[in-house]
Amino acid sequence: MGKKRIVILGGGFGGVYTAMHLEKQLRKIKDYEIALINRENYFVYQPMLAEVVGGSVGIIDTVSSLQRRLPKTTLYIRDIESIDLEKKAINLYPQFSHKPSVVHYDHLVVSLGNVTDFRATPGLHEHALPFKNLSDALRIRNHIIDTIEAASTETDEDLKKALLTYVIGGGGFSGTEIAAEINDLVRNLAKKYPTIDPALVKVYLIHSKDRVLERELSESLSNYAGKILQKRGVDILFGKRLATATPAGAILDDETKLNSKTVISTVPSSPNPLLEHLKLPQEKGKIKVDATMQVQGEDCIWAIGDCAQIPDLQTGSTCPPTAQFAIREAKVLAQNIVNVINGRSTTEFKFKSLGMLGALGHHSAVAELFGFIKVSGFVAWFMWRLIYWMKLPGFDRKLKVAISWFLDMIIPIEAVQLKLSPSQGINSLHFEPGDIIFHEGDIGDYLYIIVKGKVEILKKKQGEDVHVANLGEGEFFGEMSLLNEKRRNATVKCVEPSDILAIRKSDFGALIANFPKLKEQIKSTEEKRKEH
Repeated sequence: MGKKRIVILGGGFGGVYTAMHLEKQLRKIKDYEIALINRENYFVYQPMLAEVVGGSVGIIDTVSSLQRRLPKTTLYIRDIESIDLEKKAINLYPQFSHKPSVVHYDHLVVSLGNVTDFRATPGLHEHALPFKNLSDALRIRNHIIDTIEAASTETDEDLKKALLTYVIGGGGFSGTEIAAEINDLVRNLAKKYPTIDPALVKVYLIHSKDRVLERELSESLSNYAGKILQKRGVDILFGKRLATATPAGAILDDETKLNSKTVISTVPSSPNPLLEHLKLPQEKGKIKVDATMQVQGEDCIWAIGDCAQIPDLQTGSTCPPTAQFAIREAKVLAQNIVNVINGRSTTEFKFKSLGMLGALGHHSAVAELFGFIKVSGFVAWFMWRLIYWMKLPGFDRKLKVAISWFLDMIIPIEAVQLKLSPSQGINSLHFEPGDIIFHEGDIGDYLYIIVKGKVEILKKKQGEDVHVANLGEGEFFGEMSLLNEKRRNATVKCVEPSDILAIRKSDFGALIANFPKLKEQIKSTEEKRKEH
């Protein structure tokens, strides 16, 4: 009989630190193993992402290998298709094939964090840049350098102004820090181009409250942060929201139009969409747990971090979604899982915040420690860097970041881009006769359109493949499993050399959501095929 398994979903602070503590706690329990599922094979130190955009920290300096940090944990570097609570199984998207993978669990830790959700705001999905992960930071940096270089040779004054105008939505830590970094970056880079008038550079921070960092800091420090940003050229528009975005720029809720080629939104954040389909107690999209982080009404399901609503026994509210809380939650959670395995009682999580720190760019920051120590300016900036540097996982990572920071103080920022080819929404594929495009029972991940050639549809009957139909140029297949969220109900085999377009499931969903008539046509074709 195989080992029992603790499965952790997500590789953020909560998930990774839970796995780290479990590796230590389970040394004497030989019949349990740990598995962690994450789409990347690295852990990102989120508080430093804004500095990646500014260029004061290298891209690799903010990440560390999961394999190195979790040597005793089995890693599944895959996307999650679905979570089956009844079967205690995690269904993973296929990789290098269409075959599904299933990971079973005895204890499940949900640490999926949250995502930037643009669904409620039209135009942001199409024209705004999110700022949530490492790829977002890299994309923003590349985009900003593009705008500066394009502006340096642009002769159309209106377009030049739009290229040099940057709009950031959200005045929390993410929005404030990214605004500060972008402001420093674009103003420093603009000085290097004789054709750019520094007065044309405009950085707007859109915030719905009366002051930035209103929820995070005291009134005096948040006011100080706002004044520092404004002094350095950031135009803060209080009491306003991003209503929509277009190719021409941002439109605010009071119908103010800001012509810009760069719109960045750090709000709104929402829990991972996978949680929407889980039959677990939730409030505002977050999984409700008790103070031990055990899901209410469940004996083997736990939740931690941004996706969990954890009671804060110190304040009577809920624990904030910050790294300092997630790291300490992870230690208590790991111990509680081991206690349940050993038949012992669990421990409630209790922790009082040590304080908050926020960088404002240009060697300046604000800090509020232990609820009564308030520091600003260079001293706060030095404390911010020192504290976050100490929290970096691994000595090698600490050394690399320290060197980057030192060099940043003596070497000017360089406008160097690292452009990576984006994943294509439509893939061009070629198949030869006899090739199987997908098998019956495979996961539905693409819609296929035949550009040239012919394929055969086969179904299993009494253990044998039976011919159902042939499809040729201009016809499509694979829509049934996408529309119905089911596995493939037939096998598709290539009859002659064929060129085929494959549209990803997510892009197919966007198409039919925006074109109801297209959806009706596809459904009509599906009904006709069911008759055969």
